[in-house]
Amino acid sequence: MKIASENIIIGSGIFGLSIAAHLSNLGQKVTVVDKSENPNEASSNSLGRIDPILGGSGHGHETKPLPVAIKSLDAYKKFLNLDDETKKEIEFEIRPTIHFLEDDSQFKMIEDLIHQIDSERNFFSIQNSSSIEIEKFINLSYFPSLSLFNGTIFINSKKYKTYLENKCKKNGVSFIKDEIIDIHEIDNAPKISGKYYSFESEKVIVASGPWTNKLLGNTFKTDVYPSKGQIVKLRDPENKFTDLHLHGSCSVIKKKDDLIWIAATSEEKGFDKTITNQAKDFLIDSAKKMHNDIDQFPFHSQTACLRPQVKDDLPIIQKISNTVYVASGGGGWGIMMSILVGEIIENEINS
Repeated sequence: MKIASENIIIGSGIFGLSIAAHLSNLGQKVTVVDKSENPNEASSNSLGRIDPILGGSGHGHETKPLPVAIKSLDAYKKFLNLDDETKKEIEFEIRPTIHFLEDDSQFKMIEDLIHQIDSERNFFSIQNSSSIEIEKFINLSYFPSLSLFNGTIFINSKKYKTYLENKCKKNGVSFIKDEIIDIHEIDNAPKISGKYYSFESEKVIVASGPWTNKLLGNTFKTDVYPSKGQIVKLRDPENKFTDLHLHGSCSVIKKKDDLIWIAATSEEKGFDKTITNQAKDFLIDSAKKMHNDIDQFPFHSQTACLRPQVKDDLPIIQKISNTVYVASGGGGWGIMMSILVGEIIENEINS
């Protein structure tokens, strides 16, 4: 059976859905193809931290590189400007962060980056430890210094994905379950072969995350590789946990689902998504370096997913032939960057 559409998007993760929503908003016909009806990858399991300043968990990358921070600020502003109904739907909130520092130079790195991208302090601020009331749960044994950082957004990434899906369906986007086997061009027209269907379209957008290179082979030269991220969630039956976000050796926050999230590992294990006790122990030990009593909270669950990792953390939006485009990468910042990719693809198509 042959299916025709103006745009075929391969992959129904957060990038694919964001592009589908944007193009369908412009009145274009869009079909999204995915081998799973409900893919449960990084889009669904992410911590949902929207932050252009602070780097990932674990020291050695206190801040994002300046080019990533500048692009991330564009995404941050788009999330800030969402309407109130959408913010409520995706559990949008801004939470203060206690950031644990290994030395004073790390405070200055953060302060300098804030000055470079937000010199008027419209969105972000940082204060040193003298401004912080040290609560008794804070572990001061591992990190010699603390700071109070303001401006970090959190969302429920699974609900954000559902929001995009509903937006697509409202706009008439078609969803097809199929596994794409081959993409090639004949007479400047893309031909797409799946296990069950063949597809014809004016444009093909490959948004297949860490599977991008597997699908495109030698026609795509950038390495997008899977980075395994595991997250541990704990219960708080007595509602004792702090409202602060703790960031340093990992990220720890009690989200609106009333669970304490400890995020996240970054493992190069190929396409293995096995949940491991080693990761669980590592994350709880890392959290204990910031919170004295974290191991007293009962275990709830653990997740593992694959991020589409690239060297510089920026999303890859490229035209690789006359009618084939790629939207991938983003690594641990895919949720944040996703809000930009539809517009970037539109500009790439029109350039």
